[in-house]
Amino acid sequence: MSEIKKKKSLGVVQIICIIVAAFFMLVQMFSWSSLFGRLPLSTLMRYIPGLLDCSTMVLVPMVFGAVYSKKKVHPTEAFRFWIMAVVTLVLLYLVNFMKRPGSFNMWKLWGVFFPVLTSTSVLLAGLIFSMLAQPYIYELQHRITTKQNLLLLSALTLVGFATNAGTMIFNYSIYGVYLILYFAWGMFLANVKIPKKVFGWTIGAGIVSFFVMFIGVPGFNGVYWYQRLSGRSGVYSWNPRFLSNVTSPFLFLMVLAAFLIFRKVIVSFSFSAKEMRFFIPVVIFMDAPIIGGFVRSFRFTNSAGFNKFLMIIIMTIAAFILDYLYERYLFKFKPVKNAITFFNKHDNLAQIVEDLWGKFTAWVVENRVRLLTWGWFYILSFVSFLIESDNLRIQITTATDINAVIFLLGTRFFAIILTAIFLDAMFAIFYFITTRYWTSTVLVSVITIGWAIANKIKLNLRGEPIYPTEIDEIVNWKTLLPMVGQKTVIMVAVALVIIIALCVFLEIKFPIKKKGSWKHRGIWALLSLLLFMTPMRFNHDGGMIYHINRGFDNKQSFRNPERDIQINGPLLNFLNYFDLQIMNKPANYSESTIKHLDQKYSKLADKINKTRKNTLKDQTIVYNLSESFVDPYTFPTIKIDPKTPNPVKFIQSMKKRATYGSMLSAGYGGGTANMEWETLTGFNMGMFKSTLTPYVQIVPNYDFYPTIGMDFNYKSAVHPFIGTYYSRIEDYKRFKFNKFVYLGSKYKIIDQKKLGKSTYNSDFTAYANGLKQINSMKGGQFINLISIQNHMPYNNWYPNNEYMGKVSGELFNTAAVREQMATYIKGTQYTDKAVKKFIGQIDKIKKPITIVFYGDHYPSILSQNYTGKYPVQMHSTRYFIYSNKYAREHGAKSKLTHNTNFVNTSDFTAMMLEQTNSKVTPYQALLTEVHEKLPAITINFNGDKGFQLVDQKGHFVDPKKLTSEQQAILKDYEMVQYDMTAGQAYGLKAKGFYKMNN
Repeated sequence: MSEIKKKKSLGVVQIICIIVAAFFMLVQMFSWSSLFGRLPLSTLMRYIPGLLDCSTMVLVPMVFGAVYSKKKVHPTEAFRFWIMAVVTLVLLYLVNFMKRPGSFNMWKLWGVFFPVLTSTSVLLAGLIFSMLAQPYIYELQHRITTKQNLLLLSALTLVGFATNAGTMIFNYSIYGVYLILYFAWGMFLANVKIPKKVFGWTIGAGIVSFFVMFIGVPGFNGVYWYQRLSGRSGVYSWNPRFLSNVTSPFLFLMVLAAFLIFRKVIVSFSFSAKEMRFFIPVVIFMDAPIIGGFVRSFRFTNSAGFNKFLMIIIMTIAAFILDYLYERYLFKFKPVKNAITFFNKHDNLAQIVEDLWGKFTAWVVENRVRLLTWGWFYILSFVSFLIESDNLRIQITTATDINAVIFLLGTRFFAIILTAIFLDAMFAIFYFITTRYWTSTVLVSVITIGWAIANKIKLNLRGEPIYPTEIDEIVNWKTLLPMVGQKTVIMVAVALVIIIALCVFLEIKFPIKKKGSWKHRGIWALLSLLLFMTPMRFNHDGGMIYHINRGFDNKQSFRNPERDIQINGPLLNFLNYFDLQIMNKPANYSESTIKHLDQKYSKLADKINKTRKNTLKDQTIVYNLSESFVDPYTFPTIKIDPKTPNPVKFIQSMKKRATYGSMLSAGYGGGTANMEWETLTGFNMGMFKSTLTPYVQIVPNYDFYPTIGMDFNYKSAVHPFIGTYYSRIEDYKRFKFNKFVYLGSKYKIIDQKKLGKSTYNSDFTAYANGLKQINSMKGGQFINLISIQNHMPYNNWYPNNEYMGKVSGELFNTAAVREQMATYIKGTQYTDKAVKKFIGQIDKIKKPITIVFYGDHYPSILSQNYTGKYPVQMHSTRYFIYSNKYAREHGAKSKLTHNTNFVNTSDFTAMMLEQTNSKVTPYQALLTEVHEKLPAITINFNGDKGFQLVDQKGHFVDPKKLTSEQQAILKDYEMVQYDMTAGQAYGLKAKGFYKMNN
């Protein structure tokens, strides 16, 4: 009985020792540096947690070595460690994903299945490497004498430190190979008799070593930082914490002392392999890359210290449960059991590797078609990314570009993988339909490369990729083809013929039999279709698909289309736009809130209207969007030969006789419809959550959409070009426009005049048709006049161009750019002449006419990448608001002088109403407040989300510095825009809120 009790007591002590060991290991899940930094001698104490971490990495292999020193260990044990680690990581990451879905990341998940090859855990890798090396260490230690063992291990310890001087940073699992040395120390020390004198000297050396590190680590850290701050060369080549590095002899002596103290306990208790396996989940919990954020996400009480203690207890219990389940079920699970049986059939590691290699090569041969297909889709995906690069360079920041191949392979690996997954899904669908392998593969390849090239063409032409909303623009193929170019069209046609011939050749010459039954292929095709539905949830914050998508590094900024498509590729970039989230719902949004704002701004409107004499419906208002018009002299770094005539002399002269300044554009090289939408509605693109086209993604959701035209009995639009772009025909019907004059409409475009070789109607044509519309009505009216003359491309249209060869500047560094710029400048000269003629004509008309002239965006001549260096400048175009002589004689102002230097298109309505001295609606009173009391609102030029504020000097304003009154106005504006873009349009129900009551 006494023997049984003795064994039971030993068992209890063993369990206690295991629990204590697990507790001290799991303590390292948390960072304790700040806590130790608050203790006495804080400068010294804050290094203790790091010292303990390194000590654990040395002590644990030594303990494992001692336990596994009694006999040779079969390589199967290393497999057990690995499979336990993988399953533990899978479970841990699954729980972490449910608890913190935003932390999902494929780079970290990669380490779940390859914990040894990645940076999952150096200690785990060291234990697995040690298990594989144990038989060879066992043989060596039993073949040589105790003294030889001691000398060999001591020499290796010193050499290991001397060769790297502590610079080996144990952040990568491969460094676990070094831990085999300490495992060997543990095996050796478990089987030798240590004299008391040696034991005492070792303990003393350990204590001295501790104080050497306790004082020396912060001391050398101070030296290191002194050298860095002094600008010493070579300072980065040494590790200031070399004394406490895992390779440090001082650290080893300290750990050795601790090991010898517990040596008898370890040896006498005779821990078994089963008991030691318990520590594998503990090691994972201690080292997993996600563990810090995971354990901190649990908050049980208000005490941070008590929360940490509870989490350590919980994770210890979880380790015990997992250890039990693994022994009970995991190793009996058929695939795992078969793997263990396979390993047990071989005597050593070499035989296992040889047999595994044979099975692997046989599997590769058997599945070569599938593997080659996947490999091809990865290459195809990678090539599609490369096509979008700018001469194999990618702009990773606003100021830095990098080699595209290095960047994509190094940091966009999983975005390329995700694209390849979608390509494979596309293949599965085609394969189910055609049952032809080569046909399906070639179809996927053609679509992928063709789509990439199409996006690149639009990127070069417009500075933006193809959006889902533009697919219906295919109806405009006759006007799209000239933009693409005849050579490109011919090349596409030839390529299609070659591809068809290639398909026929491959199917006949190298036929590949169908794999699987039609039911199996049908299931894969169905799953593939479901995969293509996931983009509908890509942008839904907080959703599972949202987080998984972002975990693959598919992160769309929606602010810089060129950079987005370069880092996400043409396919993912397209899919990212399928379901855009328009705006975040403001707090307290409701019908009652909108009614309250109606009442609030009705009072303000009444106050404003007391000083206003005119009624808007009696005025003739022309909103003139001048395509891509920018004052050429405002381009960054540009130098135009002073001997050449000023191309925009008349428009510049409007500064003295009209409201004049810079308009902040939300687009670059494109986005015309967005600027037009801002102008007509008074809403602002900067308020949106992502880049979108309201004409296509918002306006069609409403039967009627409020614009400035509501206040007129007659409103029309004139555009001497195709009218179907951006759904203008249908949207203008929703705006209740009475007429839309465009090429192909029932209303004839008169005086069609093209300049030089340009295919676009000139600004003379635009103004001739605008003048015709003005003269067609006796009373007031609203006209939305859109020109097209200066639309890209800029292909040396104009003969006898005096600006050719007269343009220079830092950003105009190629002949092609200089030629395009010279063409563009000549175009602005024609615009200037047309504007001058038009102003002269309306000045002669005896009715009040006010024109709001503005360029919608920069031309896409300079690379969009330069906008990072010149964000405001390259988003600023010229505008002016001019009231003709008759209007000025009947109450209109000549010009406004307050808040005119930098405005947004959404400000034009408030400014026009003030200049024409016209009464306002409650909504227009809000717009007046926004214009008069807030900096100009625009999109975030420097970031991915939100808006930016720009003051009258062109400087950014921090929204946090707005006054409480300004904050309130901004919130009211945001509320109203949400209501009319993503909300329930309660404002339309409030009579008189948008439209003036007659």
